[in-house]
Amino acid sequence: MAKAVKTPATFAEALRLAADLAEQNEKLEMQLAELRLNGEYPEVLRPAHIMKLLRMSAPKVQELTNHPTFPHLNRNRKKGEAVTVLKSDLYHWLKTERYE
Repeated sequence: MAKAVKTPATFAEALRLAADLAEQNEKLEMQLAELRLNGEYPEVLRPAHIMKLLRMSAPKVQELTNHPTFPHLNRNRKKGEAVTVLKSDLYHWLKTERYE
């Protein structure tokens, strides 16, 4: 989920952190491009769509959807009901949140 970034103590650590963040951002940008352009996903996404789209396991998607700022459509769902999220809301959330 959201991960605090430790302030680098040396220039080398700062460069490594920048490279890691750039790599994560590139990966996220590819996933977001797929989300925007791929018509195979419905406007309302369910966990199976999120798993396939973000290439995550079921437990990782569960952890992601439990994040306090995740944009649920059905936040007050009953036990056993699948999480749903608008594709556009997920896109915006991924652009603004940091998760691991």
